[in-house]
Amino acid sequence: MLSLIAYSTGYLREVIVPHQPFRDALADRRRTTLMLFYFAAILSVIAVSFGARIPFFRTPLLVLAVAGAGAAILFLLRFLRSNDEHERQINYRALTFAFTGTLAFSLAIGFLQSFGFHSVSWLGIPGLMLILWSIGLILYSWRYR
Repeated sequence: MLSLIAYSTGYLREVIVPHQPFRDALADRRRTTLMLFYFAAILSVIAVSFGARIPFFRTPLLVLAVAGAGAAILFLLRFLRSNDEHERQINYRALTFAFTGTLAFSLAIGFLQSFGFHSVSWLGIPGLMLILWSIGLILYSWRYR
């Protein structure tokens, strides 16, 4: 992308503007923290799922699940604390999107259960909230660019 810049001497000069936005160490650290959050949350869900199916390893897997959930909470808090005002607005809208979507899903499942629909696993609701929050982060960060 080319743009023209006027200088005080009165002539115009052509400057090449990079296509990628400026990336700094804070943005890389936030991205790493968010990826660690997702990894810890998925590890916790997998450990709980296998803990219910493999009775011999139930206790170590549940300890791993609790440790993964604790790590996910710490990484999420670290991610949220590193936000500026603009990013906090994006997170607020993403959390609102996730809460509303989860509420609608829960109401729909409750309504369908009255017609004989099978219940959803308790791991489905936090997983749905995490997925909807991630979708909300993507949508609202694109919207506010």
